[in-house]
Amino acid sequence: MQNPSGPLSGPRRELAPEPKYVLGSVDGALQLLQLLRDEGSLRVMTAAEHLGVSRSTAHRLLGMLVYRGFAVQDEDRVYQPGPGMNVPPVRTGAIREFKNRTEQLFLDFVAETGETVSLVARFGTTSRFIETYVPQRSFAVTSRRGQILPAMLTSGGKALLSLLPDAALAQLYRSDAAALAGTRLSDAEFRAFAAELSRVRHQGYALNREATESGIWALSMPLHSPERGTWLAFAVAVPAEKSEMLSEGSFLERCRDFKRRVDRATISG
Repeated sequence: MQNPSGPLSGPRRELAPEPKYVLGSVDGALQLLQLLRDEGSLRVMTAAEHLGVSRSTAHRLLGMLVYRGFAVQDEDRVYQPGPGMNVPPVRTGAIREFKNRTEQLFLDFVAETGETVSLVARFGTTSRFIETYVPQRSFAVTSRRGQILPAMLTSGGKALLSLLPDAALAQLYRSDAAALAGTRLSDAEFRAFAAELSRVRHQGYALNREATESGIWALSMPLHSPERGTWLAFAVAVPAEKSEMLSEGSFLERCRDFKRRVDRATISG
């Protein structure tokens, strides 16, 4: 008889004991994550019944999962697993090295512009906000750190997608794999998106006009490392009432100068 603790059984893992002090809201959110993972979809009433709470409480918990990218709500108001449920870990070593070389430049740029600036990476068809630097002033756009959003909607995602060859772009948005992933675009949608990316490539920056959050605009430019190529971008986010600033020549030149300084800083000594 095979020893249950032998090599075929894998590493032994005992069930962890329940913590002495349980944070109800945290435990509730984690239970909803498990339900989404195991069931694939979830309604507010089901969530409320599972947790033994009111519908309003369940709705608030699910709203936080949506905000953090772990759930999305479809047209029938059913919650589905969000992009944050299945993403690869960031390249921590490369990110750490990049931030060590450039963080002061980001902080200086935030102080110079008075606006929120994020470091964005693209993973397939998603944008991941690696870091956000927020100015010390009222009414600045809040941190987006950790958020995962569709790349075709964010300024950083579009700035990076614009650098892909047509075949790679089609693989992401027109292939059978894209259909399975739920990211496939129709012919008309793909042509319109490709035309937008062509404009981004020509002008050197991408805009997000409230596509991911009402009242927030953003401008992004890709960053280039001679050692690793282009895989990161920076994004400047502003309230909609300041959106005209993003098209001003003086502001664009400040962004281009910042890009040049960051690109130079990533060159190995």
